[in-house]
Amino acid sequence: MPAKPIMSLSDVESLKEQGWSQSDIARHYGVTRQYISWIKRHYGGKLSPREMVNQHFPFVVSTEQGQCTQFKRLRDHGEYVATDGIGMSENKLSRLRSFYQMLRDKHLVIEFDPNIPPAKGFGKHGGWAYRPRVESDADLLIRVNEYTNLTEAGRMIWRFPPVEPGNIPQEVWFVCCRFCRVDPVDVNPSIG
Repeated sequence: MPAKPIMSLSDVESLKEQGWSQSDIARHYGVTRQYISWIKRHYGGKLSPREMVNQHFPFVVSTEQGQCTQFKRLRDHGEYVATDGIGMSENKLSRLRSFYQMLRDKHLVIEFDPNIPPAKGFGKHGGWAYRPRVESDADLLIRVNEYTNLTEAGRMIWRFPPVEPGNIPQEVWFVCCRFCRVDPVDVNPSIG
């Protein structure tokens, strides 16, 4: 018989509505963030935009290899695609602008292969490299290889965004949210 959950989905969602992060909830209950995510998935909880995008993250990355800049920029890119930047710090948006500019100017993509050895600027656990862009990369930010699981939705997510951070005022996104019948508070609870 499976163990009874330490907390319920309603406990998690109630604390999230109060502004608690999954890390805060996990610390409070003495469990991992992954356990909080499991509760949300297993019991049909509401996923954040970042969690929705993470379901289409194209690589299985170890905790150690997830500490490098390349992983963090891809994670931030996914959040940007999911939220149009609403609720993201100016610091994150600025790093994303620089990231996109560097990939464009140098005609690069990011490759993940857990066997890539550590290299300066890529974290001490390896797994990541910048590669010269080739025609088959199209407008993807990533290189598709045997370690890539690119879903149909992922093919739309892991490419250059049509509008980069800072090019459209946040007020315009409120109009877009209303047009798409999305409550801006669902995208960014700090608005409400």
